[in-house]
Amino acid sequence: MKRFVMLAAVLVAAAGLSAETPTVTGTWNMGLQADHVIPVALVLKQDGKKVAGTLAMPTQRHGERVDVEMAGEIADGAFTISGSVPGAAQPTTIAVAATLKDDGSLDGTLTMGDHKLPFTAERLKERK
Repeated sequence: MKRFVMLAAVLVAAAGLSAETPTVTGTWNMGLQADHVIPVALVLKQDGKKVAGTLAMPTQRHGERVDVEMAGEIADGAFTISGSVPGAAQPTTIAVAATLKDDGSLDGTLTMGDHKLPFTAERLKERK
């Protein structure tokens, strides 16, 4: 009987260790849906309910990108982050609202000025 109780305790503890809370930390490949798919890099770091990171947005100059520092909060797998575009001719804010899906991808919208673009994103796998 003692062995059974010990085995049950070990199994419960192991189950608790493997049930990690999902996180959005990582590097993401975003595909903004416009008249064509716009590839965007999103790097996020989650610390509790806070989310911060960088969004690498393409500029109107071919091949150039601007890094936008983003910050916000996450709750129940959904987060919102926003930041101001550095060096923009007019003050420009980008806001991202996304949900972490069961398959590990993100689904959401990016809003910049009058433009609201849906997107999906996949996390890059870390190299070992």
